[in-house]
Amino acid sequence: MTSTTVCTCRPGATLWLDGAPRHAVAEELADRLRAAHHRRVEVLDPATSAVPGESPRAAAERIGLVAEILARHGILAVVAAPEGPPADRNRVRDRHLRAGTTFLEVRGAGPDDPAPSVDVLLALLAEHGLVLAG
Repeated sequence: MTSTTVCTCRPGATLWLDGAPRHAVAEELADRLRAAHHRRVEVLDPATSAVPGESPRAAAERIGLVAEILARHGILAVVAAPEGPPADRNRVRDRHLRAGTTFLEVRGAGPDDPAPSVDVLLALLAEHGLVLAG
């Protein structure tokens, strides 16, 4: 049996991808983080984990809470969030700040804007010391 060493030496964080398209980029990023950087990473997508009757605000807060808990435990939480009101995102960011966890946000300027490339996202994570550059 072959085992892969998983990096637990770097802190966790939340990378909030806001706007469209997000899910495919989040999954590709997670795959690269696991394979090339041996990071523990989870993709959270409110659209695929919806609770019936839940408001968009409540969904953002629920996903934000889960992401913050994962980040506190050394996991990179990549959130593929639908574009929502800034106040919802601000509450999530504030929760991370209070907990002392890193919250990085990448926002699309509009629905027709392409999602950032995985390489751009990896560079952002490296800039914040969450993965090794290169």
